[in-house]
Amino acid sequence: MIIPKILAIYLPQFYENEDNNEWWGKGFTDWESVKTAQKYFSEHNEPRVPYYDNYYDLSRKETMEWQAKLAKKYGIDGFCFYHYYFKNGKKELELPAENLLKWKEIDMPFCFNWASEPWIRSWSRISGNVWAERYEKEGSKGQNGILVDQEYGGALEWKKHFEYLLPFFLDKRYIKIEGKPVFLFYSPDDIAVLSEMTELWRKLAVQAGLQGLYLIGAHLNAPNKYLDAAIIYEPRNSLNQLNEAGKAEIKNGVRCFEYKELCKEILNSAPIFDYKTFFCGVSGYDDTPRRGKSGEGFIHSSPKLFQKQMTELLQKSISYGNELLFINAWNEWGEGMYLEPDETDKYGYLEAVKDSVKEVDTVEKTIDWNNRNDVMAGMLSLDYNVKKFKQLFTILDKWLFLEQEERVNFKAFFDSHEISTVAIYGMASLGKHLLLQMKKEKISVMFGIDRYVGQFGEDFGIYRPEDYFPEVDAIVISAYEVVPIREKLEKKYRGKIFGVEEIVDFMMKK
Repeated sequence: MIIPKILAIYLPQFYENEDNNEWWGKGFTDWESVKTAQKYFSEHNEPRVPYYDNYYDLSRKETMEWQAKLAKKYGIDGFCFYHYYFKNGKKELELPAENLLKWKEIDMPFCFNWASEPWIRSWSRISGNVWAERYEKEGSKGQNGILVDQEYGGALEWKKHFEYLLPFFLDKRYIKIEGKPVFLFYSPDDIAVLSEMTELWRKLAVQAGLQGLYLIGAHLNAPNKYLDAAIIYEPRNSLNQLNEAGKAEIKNGVRCFEYKELCKEILNSAPIFDYKTFFCGVSGYDDTPRRGKSGEGFIHSSPKLFQKQMTELLQKSISYGNELLFINAWNEWGEGMYLEPDETDKYGYLEAVKDSVKEVDTVEKTIDWNNRNDVMAGMLSLDYNVKKFKQLFTILDKWLFLEQEERVNFKAFFDSHEISTVAIYGMASLGKHLLLQMKKEKISVMFGIDRYVGQFGEDFGIYRPEDYFPEVDAIVISAYEVVPIREKLEKKYRGKIFGVEEIVDFMMKK
């Protein structure tokens, strides 16, 4: 029995740099969000305080030496560094990884996770990475827009990016599978040139003397033949499932979920499509330090529950023959995801990792997964996702046909129903397309309804489903499961309700 290597996702946002100073104020790091976090309800575990007030600086060698020794002592086999590489080769938060490359004596195995989203201020009209939304709402800057833009360019830019990565790939500490450097794409679906880019990278890797590359994709909405494997990125995957199941409890504005429910969802997760799929454990989650009352998180987490989660995930990973098991995260303090010791639990979560490895290592026979109830639950989850994406594909296929025939006309549908003002329920991919089309047709879209807020600009508000929102003539549901959403809306809303597919079908008949 081979126990998978445990890799903790690593955030390098803990040292002063020029861009942070310019955007958020002199000396800003993610510690600022952590130190100023607020307690919003009685059992809210905020603010989090590092053990012995260890608000460390990642630019210091002794910090990374301490982290490496701590990880090794407690069974963490390596770190998966967030990699921030943007338009024209601009890098962000690159110093810790670059220092590690120089400091060969630090025994810290590592790999990269390319978070290729643009960096934005909060309330930006596009999705992206927001470090301090709570500060924005308090008016510290008041600026709206992109901080660092993301464009992937062409072959020349891809080659330059690979050449930057190559010294890391060649480092003996870099984590490999089948002799190939492991590289994660946080948002592969957003990279339109992924096929051409990865083809070039693989070719360049072989030319450099490597056996190739082992590419893993997160947040996949469709199969992608250019990747070698997938990762179920937690806790977002399980948060989505819990939200859809109506498991949220609102406490003083914050969306709260029981940590026990998270553990169940994580264990029940099924492989993605036909991919080899790596799993991901989570010690906790709470993004209110960054987002304030717009945030969400888990309550009643504990090292004991985390140990049980890790033990079962290790067993599950072994049954699938996985070489790696990820933990989100080593030090994501601003979102309540960390293993590093704090004043509340001391070394509890690190001990949980160590004990789970010991527990699995002593098991003579792995679990018979063919008889586990959670396997069936995982298959049901997979079936749910297949149906969901099939419906999305059907709608977009019809929409594309209408576009080709120049027959897209949402306004005609609303005019036929005497509708002047509209709201959109569900602001994910389909909802975004719907909003842009309606604005193009000069339809009065008053607001959106979604679990997540603050991503569409100050001129377009988003309400949560449980909120009371203004009256409009109609709500258009762009989310999956139109029927149960309609039933919930009808209890609090008196206007008309339509699903996107209903409107698209109307246009198809014209």
